Amino acid sequence: MINKLFLKIFVISFFVLTSNSFAVVMPVFKQSVPVTDITGDAIGGPADVTFSPDGTKIHFTNFSNKTAFPFLRQFTLTTPFDISTMDTSSEVRLNLGAGSDALGNFIQGHAFNSDGTKIFAISSNGTLNIHTLTTPYDISDSSQEADDGINYIAGIGGGDGTVASRDIEFNNDGTKMYLLDGGNTASGDGGVVEYDLGTPFVPSTATSVNEVDTTSTLVAFEQDVEFDDDGTRMYVIDSFTGAAPSVKIAVYKLSTPFHTSTATFVGSINNFFDGSGGTGAPLGLGFSSDGMKLYQTTYEISGSGDLDRVYEYDLVCPYGIVICETDAVTAIGAQVEIAKNVISQNSSTIFKRFEWLRRNDERDNLANHNIKLNIHNPILAALKANLENSLNDVEFTQTSLKKENSKINKKNWSYWSHGDISFGRVGDTASSKPKEVKTRGIMFGADKFVDKKIFGYAFRYGNDEVDIDDGSSDELDAQSFSLNIYSSVPLKSRSNLNLLFGASYLMIDQLGKDQVTGKRNGKQIYTSMNYENENEYTKYQLIPFGKLEMGITQFSDYTDFGVISNSVESHERLTFKSGNISAGLKFDNILYLNDNSISRNGFIEYIYDLTPDIDHYVKNHIDNVTLNKKINNHSLHNVKGNIGFEYMNSDGRTIAINYERFQSLNKSGHKDSLLIKFGGVKKYNANLDVIYDPINNNNTKVSYLKQMDNFNLKLNSNYSLFSNIPDYGANIEISSSF
Repeated sequence: MINKLFLKIFVISFFVLTSNSFAVVMPVFKQSVPVTDITGDAIGGPADVTFSPDGTKIHFTNFSNKTAFPFLRQFTLTTPFDISTMDTSSEVRLNLGAGSDALGNFIQGHAFNSDGTKIFAISSNGTLNIHTLTTPYDISDSSQEADDGINYIAGIGGGDGTVASRDIEFNNDGTKMYLLDGGNTASGDGGVVEYDLGTPFVPSTATSVNEVDTTSTLVAFEQDVEFDDDGTRMYVIDSFTGAAPSVKIAVYKLSTPFHTSTATFVGSINNFFDGSGGTGAPLGLGFSSDGMKLYQTTYEISGSGDLDRVYEYDLVCPYGIVICETDAVTAIGAQVEIAKNVISQNSSTIFKRFEWLRRNDERDNLANHNIKLNIHNPILAALKANLENSLNDVEFTQTSLKKENSKINKKNWSYWSHGDISFGRVGDTASSKPKEVKTRGIMFGADKFVDKKIFGYAFRYGNDEVDIDDGSSDELDAQSFSLNIYSSVPLKSRSNLNLLFGASYLMIDQLGKDQVTGKRNGKQIYTSMNYENENEYTKYQLIPFGKLEMGITQFSDYTDFGVISNSVESHERLTFKSGNISAGLKFDNILYLNDNSISRNGFIEYIYDLTPDIDHYVKNHIDNVTLNKKINNHSLHNVKGNIGFEYMNSDGRTIAINYERFQSLNKSGHKDSLLIKFGGVKKYNANLDVIYDPINNNNTKVSYLKQMDNFNLKLNSNYSLFSNIPDYGANIEISSSF
């Protein structure tokens, strides 16, 4: 332990002492293609470059000193973000020189709003042009907004009072606007001017708040400004074509996202463009949506022989220019999801125990040992109880479905166990990459009835594996240990109030390229309250239910040493709240047909996520800049629906189908799950289950249970059908009823 601590201190000290001599991270040239005009009218070169979020459309503003060609140009890519697949025949032009708010020549900058329904273009003469798009990020059908009457050179001003506007950008929610003051001479007076917008994405409501002077870090003639996805890094490119040509990209860190007043210059790369074989004057910068590619445009310089082109570069890490940093938003967001999942898994399992006890409260033996397979995409929650592979000994017949009547001492303790396997996918926002989540857990508990009340305790061990889906090999591996105390109290009118209090300890390993780069511990306390009503309403036999879940989690500070030499980062201690409140209606009824039965079940549930946005602070030891990384809530309003059918004959054979959908109401995310189950024949104390999941890679699970005296022998197997990579496994379980 002491040796490991000493090693960390030594490594951190080394990087701090050598922070001025670290290796600069450079873009790697991949390819370039000409952006020629298919009509041959020499309309000028490409300037600012942007992509649609899916990478299938690329846009260029048209830089020209000819007022006859003030165009925004759009091309289709057959392969996302691969400029070699740009289809020149797909060119669409938007004339920015028409209408009441026409732009003049030397148009460089343009930007979209957050949903791609508006596009903004600005010229160096101070004119701003706004178009509304019928289809997001598609300029083929648009309408121009009315002239706001503002000259953006001096009418809004900022800094020295005049702005030679070379580019326009917004933050993610449109409450801030940025204009690039390109300067007027080689000595320049350039900088990035920041404005607050009274109305999101309405430039006429702008108020100047700050200007970053870039003249000390760039040569002259600033051409383009870009931000990374969470606003903690800013990039400015310049170009000078005089006696000593220069191309430079300057990188700034913003300790508060999108607040340029917190900007710190961390370094620059000079003449990287020359390595690609080009000689033109760079005008524009752009990134792919995952930050792993850089794009740069040039226009033709007289006598250089270089055509108007766009260049594509690979980056070694997201937005990796000068320095590399981990995707802290996604990594920490995944840790938050793990903490929330631990609470959810504990509460959902125990509440299902309540349901089982209430259904079987007249049975002689309340011990229950089962295995649950949750094979679904997004939400790590249980499917309906009738689709779970339960180890209870109730026969699937009309007679056996009725409760047993026997004498029972309900003050005796009953012991139970529960295993679960879940697959899910969470995340996928503007600043957070999607994450594949796999959870495995086992829970042991004991409870008893006292005057129709239920009291008990349970221990759960869980393992969560998270694969960050950003093209990297970053993973998280977490172990959790949870202790729960629970109670169920009957209320009037056949209803119950279920309560749970719990505490967990978590150990999280962060991995990069299959090696541990950082370790973090966590602890949490949580409570959950569930209201059950056993009364059925209306002819559809609807049953109302509601749930409240709250938790507080604290993560320790830790150092992530990364797999890249200059990405050593310190993460501060993090404390956050999480929770959700939900309400819904469910139904579960059985139709008897002679010796056979059909079970119909389902529910509709509204879920409001109470988890607030979380501020997390991380410092890179290369530049010693501490950043505030905001972990945003994925979706506040959600709805989940489920419907299932199960056919049972007198021999115990079952066929069931169950479909579930989780839909975000305020974002576009949704997930689906579909399970098909073939239930086994209950003979000779044996049970066979086959579960087929056509959505999740056609996974098939086979389970065989044999009851021998006081022991249960279980064989499990799984196989992924139609997969290019074989995926199968098997295990044996032995359990005992106490």
